[in-house]
Amino acid sequence: MNERREPYLGEGQTPVLSLTSLAKHFGLPQISAKAEYLNPTGSYKDRIAAATVKDAIRQANRGWIGTSSGNGGAAMSAYGSRAGLPGFLCIPTNTPPEKLKSIVPYGTTLFLVPEIGMREMDAIKNLSDEFNLKMSVTAYQYNPEGMAGAELIGSELRAQGSFSHVYVPTGGGGLLVAVARGLNEISQRSPKIICAQPSGCGPISRYLLEEIDAPTIPACDSKISGLLLPDPPDGRLATDAVRRTEGWGCLVEDDKAYLMQDLLAQKEGIFVEPASALALAAMIEDFRQGHISDSDNPLVILTGSGLKDLRRFEQPDAGLTHAASLSDLQHMLKATFSHTSDF
Repeated sequence: MNERREPYLGEGQTPVLSLTSLAKHFGLPQISAKAEYLNPTGSYKDRIAAATVKDAIRQANRGWIGTSSGNGGAAMSAYGSRAGLPGFLCIPTNTPPEKLKSIVPYGTTLFLVPEIGMREMDAIKNLSDEFNLKMSVTAYQYNPEGMAGAELIGSELRAQGSFSHVYVPTGGGGLLVAVARGLNEISQRSPKIICAQPSGCGPISRYLLEEIDAPTIPACDSKISGLLLPDPPDGRLATDAVRRTEGWGCLVEDDKAYLMQDLLAQKEGIFVEPASALALAAMIEDFRQGHISDSDNPLVILTGSGLKDLRRFEQPDAGLTHAASLSDLQHMLKATFSHTSDF
């Protein structure tokens, strides 16, 4: 058996960045972003993985078992390897190839399954109990010890500024709950917590908007990886957290998330996965509709790196400008800079 050791890889203490160019583009005085994509494996899930593995060591578990659409699996694989704990991971067949490939090097045993819902999570929980394995799912319902690691996002935000609204990309609801709990560790008025979900898979937001009677839907019709949980395990907890802070739910079309992904990269040099960009798109739409004002200081949680999902850019010539010769390039440069002054 491998030696068990502290599973620290440098996670946490991510900066808050000011998105000044993007704010100017949309006419907002300020937009802030919590840069969770800077964690070691490229997402906030590293915080959860670190806390999960620490608890597994405390409980003398033989290894870990869980489900993931990609980010959580990469995080648990890295931190499990660091601690010497073998892992067994169920991932849906529609997982982006970049996320799947990022897990393979760690030697985690992978099982491709058609879908992951509450039934599958319950079955995996039974297996974790039977074989003394730590259950790894991004949900308080299954892994409260691990989710406590994500609460540090809120704790750090309290020391990093005073924010009026916090926009959280939401799938199962666990991250939203964790951020809200971290922000409320001391007695003070919390920022409004905003639940951002895809229009094609927004059970929590739709419930908050009183479109449905419970935070669950039959199926998802969206391509935003990481947010596709029609029956979110922490849906009720997330609903309570939003209402307690007088926040609300937002629904965003996939195309708007993709557009915001491009704008954030082009105007701020920050490349995040579509799930992160979706929450930023929700913020901009709320500003346009008057839900947030010029006097507010909104912040978005940028949860994961854009390198996690490159399916939109998989065409061989995506983004390329073709030129027959360097002379053609010279002409293009002259046309581009003909109306600008010298540097």
